[in-house]
Amino acid sequence: MRKFTRFIKWLVCKFMYRVEYHHAERLDIYSTYLICPNHSNIFDPVIVFPAKYDLDIHIVAKKELFKYPFFKWLAKKYNIISIDRENVDVRSMLKSLDVFKQNENAKLIIFPEGKVVKDKDEIGKVYKKGAAFIASHINKPIIPVYITRRPRPFQKVHVIYGEPIIIDDIKGNSGNKMDNISKELINNIYDLQNEISK
Repeated sequence: MRKFTRFIKWLVCKFMYRVEYHHAERLDIYSTYLICPNHSNIFDPVIVFPAKYDLDIHIVAKKELFKYPFFKWLAKKYNIISIDRENVDVRSMLKSLDVFKQNENAKLIIFPEGKVVKDKDEIGKVYKKGAAFIASHINKPIIPVYITRRPRPFQKVHVIYGEPIIIDDIKGNSGNKMDNISKELINNIYDLQNEISK
């Protein structure tokens, strides 16, 4: 299964696209964290991290995908956790806690936009609070990530890692802190695209 995983990653990151990682050293500042990228391509979960981290990666996906037998099988093989995007999902939070308890190097991928964003008018405006909710309850940093939006086959894809966000550094009372975290995260993600031209 590991060989198959590596093959899929090579196929997507080397053949289908030419993926280039920027500031990958930021992935090693902490041993465990949430990875939060923008989401415009179904291959984003494969593209978002370098292959050397694949054993420690867990992914949060919308619960609707789990109605498909093939995806349920895939979820068991590749550490995919179901989440309810519309409600506070205590069960998913507990599963996320277990991920970090069982692996001190665990990295949890969660897409804060909550869906594949195709409409340009939604860029930077659409977000769910799941990432903020999970990060605040497990007390882990968040690494924002920008991935080239909607790339064409054989196009270069830039993956840019931002500075880790520490939840305790973001102000707000219990009523609006999750919203503040979520907005700051989305802003940080899309600000990273400006680094491509640097």
